Amino acid sequence: MMRRCLLALFLPLALGACGFQPVYSPALSANSSPLQIDEIPGRAGHELREALILETRNGLPGTQGEAGYMVVDLEERVLSTGFRSDGSAFRATLRLSARYVVDFDDKSVAGRESAETSYDVPNAPFTDVSSQNDATQRTAQELARRITDDLIIKLGQDG
Repeated sequence: MMRRCLLALFLPLALGACGFQPVYSPALSANSSPLQIDEIPGRAGHELREALILETRNGLPGTQGEAGYMVVDLEERVLSTGFRSDGSAFRATLRLSARYVVDFDDKSVAGRESAETSYDVPNAPFTDVSSQNDATQRTAQELARRITDDLIIKLGQDG
């Protein structure tokens, strides 16, 4: 019993000494990314900014570790694509379109990307909000991947 208590006390210290870092640690915050991303208004903007921070946390090729500053102009559209007999929507598509500019010390990169996700619109109260929030998060993550891929390609062409 005493051995288990000692192990429980010293295990966190031993893991910290070997460089272990929990997956959800504060290291994946806005301060850890070499790319500073300006605030993007709205819920979709917040989701996109967080996804971009995670996507770019290891830096971008061709930037030699220099810090960059990104500004994103985001447009969000929700389109009803399926309708019930009473005229209410049962299917919708969320489309996020972004124009972005990244400024580095010696260069500037601009681009435009979009992503969309279709989702069911439930008939129950408040579940439609949950469904749209989930679609917003998934679409923002996909858009962040596309923006990051576009940046990697453009920065690789400069080198």
